[in-house]
Amino acid sequence: MTKRAHAVCRLFGAWLLLCAAAQASATTPGFGVMVHYLPDKHSIADVARFDVDAFADSLGQMRASHLILTLGQNNGQYIAPNAALEQLCPRSAANRPPRDLPLEIGRALRARGIAMVLYLPFRAPQSDAYLMDCLGDISEQQPPPAPFIARWSAVIRDWSERYGPLVSGWWFDGVYNTTGVSAEGWNALCGAARSGAAKRWLAFNAGEGPERFSVKAAPCQNLMAGEFMQPPAHPAGAQTGLTFHVLTPLGASWARPTPPRFTADQVRSWIAHANARSGLFTLDLPLDADFRFLPSHMALIRSATSPRNRALALTTEHRQP
Repeated sequence: MTKRAHAVCRLFGAWLLLCAAAQASATTPGFGVMVHYLPDKHSIADVARFDVDAFADSLGQMRASHLILTLGQNNGQYIAPNAALEQLCPRSAANRPPRDLPLEIGRALRARGIAMVLYLPFRAPQSDAYLMDCLGDISEQQPPPAPFIARWSAVIRDWSERYGPLVSGWWFDGVYNTTGVSAEGWNALCGAARSGAAKRWLAFNAGEGPERFSVKAAPCQNLMAGEFMQPPAHPAGAQTGLTFHVLTPLGASWARPTPPRFTADQVRSWIAHANARSGLFTLDLPLDADFRFLPSHMALIRSATSPRNRALALTTEHRQP
């Protein structure tokens, strides 16, 4: 084939990518947002004033194809009721709102073609002594006791079945020590995570960085946890049979309301790299006191995910050796 023919083919390929991007401009495949909800500045009472439609509209404007939403972290507060947890630990009910925020968010996202993944620590909330005791857990740095695994599986199952197909996956954090977890224990945890919708992404996060972001930390894991504070231009990841995924904060750290530390070109390139590997790229974004994304973050992401720029980035990515 002549050089001129090669050039024509390249131009035609780029045109096809542009057309495909224009047809799929509602969301950017493989690009998602993570939200660490309920940081110190929010309380359970604040859940009542969360504007679900405005939140979902903002994700739509950024063309996100998925959201990773925290149910709660280590202080014992969760943004939704859980019948199993309330039965096991009745006093903890005060730390959950009557409003089922993930249910409302899941429905709003489904209407916009955006998938929802739920975030939950792998262990009981480490800063809540009551929940640690009644769930039978110990430090997350030590092997999880079998009674805890059974109780925590019941809690996960309650949310899994409640949300059903509204939940496209689970992202479990702090999977630091799984020594001694039996096949029965893994079956309980994995079965709970798949309850209500069998085909879900399941990520188990063993830690941050090039040596751990792609680790398979659980038998049923099918998605890289992806945590990477300073991802390289072309993250490699071990060939573990997991769906490729990179997760990093756009601000200075997780949920930190600082100016973006990346450019739109960097974000665009990472999205294209993930798409070329049939994977995901997720940015952690903070919310302000009124549950809004920062304007500077939204502007940068909208530029990075615009259909025309996205198609050009895909063309460049496919030319990489």
